[in-house]
Amino acid sequence: MNQFLVSKRTILRSAIVAAFGAGCVAQANAVEEEATAKTQKQSQGIEEILITARKRTESLQETPLSVIAFGSEALEQQNVTNLTDLNTKLPNASIGGSGGLGGTNAVFSIRGLGTARNAVSQEQPVALYIDDAYYGRSDGALLSVLDVERVEVLRGPQGTLFGRNATGGAIRYITKKPHDTFEAKVKASIGSFNRTSVSGGVNLPVSDDSALKLTVASTTSDGYVENKAGGNDVGDEDTRIFRAQWLTQATDDIEIVVSGDYSKTDTNGAPSVTLAINRESSLVQEEAAAGFDATLVPVNDYYETYATGENFNDTESVGGSITVNWAMETMDFISSTNYRNVDIYLAYDTDGTPASLFEQIADRDITMFSQEFRLSGLAFDERMQWTAGVFYYDEEASDIRDVLTTMNARPATAANTRGSTRVVNPVETTSIAIFGQMTYDVTDDFSVTTGLRYTEDEKDIFASERAFTSTEFISATDNHTWDAVTGRISAEYQLNEEIFAFASFARGYRAGSFNDRIRTNLDNNGVEPYDEEILDNIETGIRSDLLDGTLRLNLTAFYSDYQDLQLTAPVLNSVPIRTLVQNAGQAEIKGLEGEFIWLPADNFRIDGAFGYLDFEFTEVAPGITQITTDSEAARAPKYSFTLGAQYNLYIDNGSEVLVRADYGWKDDYKTIVDDNLQIIQEAFGLLGLNVSYITDDWRVSVYGTNLTDEEYALGGLGFVESGGAQGFDQIEPGRPREFGVSFQYEW
Repeated sequence: MNQFLVSKRTILRSAIVAAFGAGCVAQANAVEEEATAKTQKQSQGIEEILITARKRTESLQETPLSVIAFGSEALEQQNVTNLTDLNTKLPNASIGGSGGLGGTNAVFSIRGLGTARNAVSQEQPVALYIDDAYYGRSDGALLSVLDVERVEVLRGPQGTLFGRNATGGAIRYITKKPHDTFEAKVKASIGSFNRTSVSGGVNLPVSDDSALKLTVASTTSDGYVENKAGGNDVGDEDTRIFRAQWLTQATDDIEIVVSGDYSKTDTNGAPSVTLAINRESSLVQEEAAAGFDATLVPVNDYYETYATGENFNDTESVGGSITVNWAMETMDFISSTNYRNVDIYLAYDTDGTPASLFEQIADRDITMFSQEFRLSGLAFDERMQWTAGVFYYDEEASDIRDVLTTMNARPATAANTRGSTRVVNPVETTSIAIFGQMTYDVTDDFSVTTGLRYTEDEKDIFASERAFTSTEFISATDNHTWDAVTGRISAEYQLNEEIFAFASFARGYRAGSFNDRIRTNLDNNGVEPYDEEILDNIETGIRSDLLDGTLRLNLTAFYSDYQDLQLTAPVLNSVPIRTLVQNAGQAEIKGLEGEFIWLPADNFRIDGAFGYLDFEFTEVAPGITQITTDSEAARAPKYSFTLGAQYNLYIDNGSEVLVRADYGWKDDYKTIVDDNLQIIQEAFGLLGLNVSYITDDWRVSVYGTNLTDEEYALGGLGFVESGGAQGFDQIEPGRPREFGVSFQYEW
């Protein structure tokens, strides 16, 4: 073979990768770097944006989905180093941490669909993908952004192609791939809280047929929340990442990519800040009687904690994948094989006081394996594009957790001096799916897309628990299977060269699972299954390029019928009262999403996006007190928007100065769906700025984040208003105002 990557389909893929690597970004929430940024003026119009949200390459302006995408250049300019940094940049979507375990344990929510419960037995309604690999757990899911081609956020149910547990939508984290040109890059940054970040990567064409890409990174910083009780400051960072990718053109038509990665986080853990203490709480009073009075601790300072319990996070992740692309005569074949193991050992002093009100020590181990085979091609004189495939997913997860309360007040002779111990070891999941989707061009301007997916999920669980005053473990096992048919149908019409319109119906599915807490007065000691959730979604939208290509305006309206919501609720007639996850409600969701890019002058652009969300519980099962039909969904602000402005000053010597400012705002929302445990996050906005001097080889940037020093929460739990025995309200605060400088050099 004389040339690297020679098949025409592969050449097309390489061109797309090159475009995204230059910073191509979707839907105005990010910055697009034009292919010849230093000579091409923005008055020539907004370039076409290519995405792969339907597992094929197509223009965003001709895609009947609500998609936000961030290319590598946009992530750089908007100071995004972690998926959490995207939170205020995503209207009608939210990314944060869970209120129970903190650290890298993620809570993703799209259009009000999410969960703060971090049990290894429960499925998430927003699917996360690393390249083509489904990431089935929230543990370790707040990924560092490193050498990323793009991040895509797909809003709404993905019932066909990304159909496993994607009622809310999907987040795709797509890495850069090896290619046939030598490249090398190093980057170093310093910033507030003694932040130091060093990363480097090299792309090596090894032969005419093969290339190797290596990426390494290390980030450290001090904690941004001071421990006033004398312990370690929390909210620190200490992460190391290594990724290796090998691409080989085995034949003219077969491309193989082998990838492996390793990451390790070893920190003092996530911060927990106390907002309020209920002196009437039974646990507060017990601890006070033992000399640990939580009511004496100052509260409501977002950057101070008085925690004395253990607090740390040690997360290790190892992953690998093999992807085979075979361009046959009449169709393409893709095989994607993926493996990942995530090991988490953490402790979290949730109450944030010297008293022992609620502390957790958890040891989790999660192994995920997936295999997808996919065929795609053209038919009927190339009027039909079709995709069909099968998907297999296997997961084994364990969670061994000590839950500590009133440890200071507990007599030394108590049978169990470590609190209660909860064990899930293991919960095993096997998921099998078959799917197909096709788009048929009825005319040159009118197309119809249909797709179906059948999914079957089987789970086995072993759960065990030891109560506070016991040395005996009580156990239970169970096995159950869930299945569903999901899919989508859409009609797409190209009104003219500038305007594309669509209307669609899609059904999403979130698998059922098991309750994993032991309740001895319930059937099977409380380890009982609950059913799947179903969401039906009607959506319509337009994609338009106006004013001679200087204004892009995209609008999407949607209505969803949400059935069999998985809610934690009391079991009727149980004595004492016990709560389980049950299918206990229905809801209607309505909303609007819009994005725009406007080029008012050469080298100057304004872009933005907005969201309107109306989430209404229409039915709540009898006996539920956690929510009513007047309750709001968690992490579902009614209004949200993001606004950005960028100016490029091109200098005669070939360099440029780039100035970029971004502001993202979210309306009031609560952190957890349970009205009795909610923390209300009042409306807030974050302002960021990046100023860069760029030459052909190097870049120097000065940046600032949260410039107005807003106080806000990534997650939280509340027990004060409900009169809960724990007796405290707490949050995990977001990062304060920070500044930094970075230097980057490329060969």
